[in-house]
Amino acid sequence: MENYNIIGMSKAICSLKNQISKVSKVDYSLLISGESGSGKELVARSVHCLGNRSGKPFIPVNSASIPVNLLESELFGYVKGAFTDAGFDRKGLIEEADGGTLFLDEIGELPIELQSKILRVIQERELKRVGENRYRKIDIRLISATNRDLEQMIRSGRFREDLYYRIQELIINVPPLKDRIEDIPILIEFFVRKHKFSFNENYLKEISNYCIQKDWKGNVRELESFMKRAFTYYPEKIHLKSEKKSHENGLIVLRQRFEYCLIKKVLTRNGWNKTKSAIDLKISRAYLFTLIKKHQIADNN
Repeated sequence: MENYNIIGMSKAICSLKNQISKVSKVDYSLLISGESGSGKELVARSVHCLGNRSGKPFIPVNSASIPVNLLESELFGYVKGAFTDAGFDRKGLIEEADGGTLFLDEIGELPIELQSKILRVIQERELKRVGENRYRKIDIRLISATNRDLEQMIRSGRFREDLYYRIQELIINVPPLKDRIEDIPILIEFFVRKHKFSFNENYLKEISNYCIQKDWKGNVRELESFMKRAFTYYPEKIHLKSEKKSHENGLIVLRQRFEYCLIKKVLTRNGWNKTKSAIDLKISRAYLFTLIKKHQIADNN
């Protein structure tokens, strides 16, 4: 089974896919770090789908999106009469993930008082609903994610050190988009298919050129939002059904042109030193030779 919508062919993404394949084969706690919008939940889903828990639930929880006063009951559930509005017993999100994977996004936002309870879930594999006296056995794989510096939070007393070492038995760092710009044309092509965009070919070429040069602080999420805005606000740039379609400036051709120009530029700058050029391009030397052959790039000097 392929990685879950992990789009790209750059060295950084190939390394990420390799890490996903490895960590999916074991059941240890996993911490995914990376900038906002870089695809941390996609990585978590991919690990789940490739692992032996794939037939069981994958429950994502964003710790920052649930009000603090509701977070404990949402995570751990409650029993009837635990508080004023508790008219019946209710499973929490952790129990919903039983047998499968709990993805705890923005774990750095967890209140310190809840961190000890999450630690017990990991260590003892049990939990207690709000208002309940007995513990319930639970079997989950915990995958956490953060864009915060948890070590700094430990030093400032906002994150438990013992919890930190339990959630990061394995670590994956998701690369930001700025470290894999060669994937941008591939991502654009993916979003065009995903959302069924039908851009005028010349405009699509403008979009691709613009996106390659832009600094995407919001990463892949920002790029996808940009594509949606372009499609929505500039309807005159969209293909009419009656238009004759041409592939001359299609996305695949644009991507090939971009690869050709970028690789030749880097090779020329490095005096055709392929080892140094591969490092600058963040791809393997073997893959660079493949691309040189594919695009028939030659030293014309």
